[in-house]
Amino acid sequence: MESKKALRRKMKLRIESQKVSERRQRSGAVHKKLFSNESFLKSKCLMLYCSRGTGEVETGPIIKQALTKGKKVVLPVTLVKDKDIKPVYLRDIKRLKKGLYGIYEPSGPLNKKPAKLKNIDLVIVPGLAFDMENNRIGRGKGYYDNFLRRLPKGKSKIGLGFSFQLLDKVPATKRDIPLTGVITD
Repeated sequence: MESKKALRRKMKLRIESQKVSERRQRSGAVHKKLFSNESFLKSKCLMLYCSRGTGEVETGPIIKQALTKGKKVVLPVTLVKDKDIKPVYLRDIKRLKKGLYGIYEPSGPLNKKPAKLKNIDLVIVPGLAFDMENNRIGRGKGYYDNFLRRLPKGKSKIGLGFSFQLLDKVPATKRDIPLTGVITD
């Protein structure tokens, strides 16, 4: 089995080498599956990430669909010193800024209110690779695992990826938090 480091490098290259049209088409297939997923349908508050500029499954349409359906949307704000994430309600979609790692985060006066973990029904989790046992390989900093470890039991955690990101097995340790499921195109 490949090391996490080698797998990250390989998957980043594969994700970044997709044509924009291919990524949009594949993302649309993922959206369709997510929008009919029971956890998504039942959720009143969901946490996503902003995929702009990452090459990952496009989350903009998911954010818009959730808001249109009257769901509360939460985005992560990176807490670098704590190697953790603070979930913040998205109130102004036009006010996002690039965080330290190039991921867009809520900013501005309306986007300051943190969400209580008990109020988040579904967490949509990014990843570079996933496996059939719902393990994931992230970008290697541990932020999401630290965050997921704090979530109350029973909360849905769904990874989004392209079919080439779903492998038979990825290297996982006891520190890695498995997801509830993975949706691909």
